[in-house]
Amino acid sequence: MDRKRLFGSGPACFIVGIILVLIVYYLELLFKIPKIQVSDYLSNLIFIIAIILALAVMVWGFASLPFKKRGKELITDKAFKYIRHPIYAGFLDFFVFGLGFYLKSYGILISGIILIFLCGKMVEKEEKYLIKQFGQKYQDYQKRTKKFIPWVY
Repeated sequence: MDRKRLFGSGPACFIVGIILVLIVYYLELLFKIPKIQVSDYLSNLIFIIAIILALAVMVWGFASLPFKKRGKELITDKAFKYIRHPIYAGFLDFFVFGLGFYLKSYGILISGIILIFLCGKMVEKEEKYLIKQFGQKYQDYQKRTKKFIPWVY
């Protein structure tokens, strides 16, 4: 099994996400952009909850897709019943937004929204492969299951 089929778009999405967040945060500091007005207690609490949710969703995603079945069998239950890309979703939906609150950064929160759509574009190649691999079954799955945010996107 080749590495690309094994890992899909994930590593590229994570790297792009980290780079974007670092650049945005650096620019916020450089230009002294005002921070989100929220208490340290609340920002820390949101971050801790977001980390727990991110890890839970990512672990659930990995557990739902056994290594031996990757690219060979269409998995549409467990985490994949709710999100087509649960591992990416853990990072995009929870970690980036939690980090935005922890650092009290409007830019990181906005970056999180941009990343959802950017990574959505990045997974298109992976999804074309899955359509080629699983045909109509995958297309039906796409119609009933969202990419990253259940029932939304």
